[in-house]
Amino acid sequence: MSSEVLKLTTEIVVSHVSLTELTPEQLVQEIKEVYNVLASLYGGGILEEPVSKKAEEAGVVKPSIPLKDIVKAKYVVCLECGKKLKTLKRHLLKSHGLVPKEYYQRYSLDPKKFPLVCKDYSEQRSKMAKDRGFGKK
Repeated sequence: MSSEVLKLTTEIVVSHVSLTELTPEQLVQEIKEVYNVLASLYGGGILEEPVSKKAEEAGVVKPSIPLKDIVKAKYVVCLECGKKLKTLKRHLLKSHGLVPKEYYQRYSLDPKKFPLVCKDYSEQRSKMAKDRGFGKK
């Protein structure tokens, strides 16, 4: 049974790692988490948790994609799931249960450098507001 759990763990982790960039610590944690879930489903033993989880204790997660690639003119990438969207605020709340402040803290991002709205969409909304006369007395 344990060899079957190990095989399944290997297949799952390999497939996930082929799509996501992980640090060695994240890879070890991923292996442990997948193994523990599968072992609990099979009724087997659970691997011990690591002694220190510095990144998790601090609440900071390393993004899986380079920060220079998350804000583009036509889209903004969600660091939680990797989706490309025009605006992230509603998506973060509905899909991940995060408010923008929590999102910025989790990835230690600067809100001024990494907006939740893509540039094209922001300019489009700004132009539409100006055309309607908003901001004028």
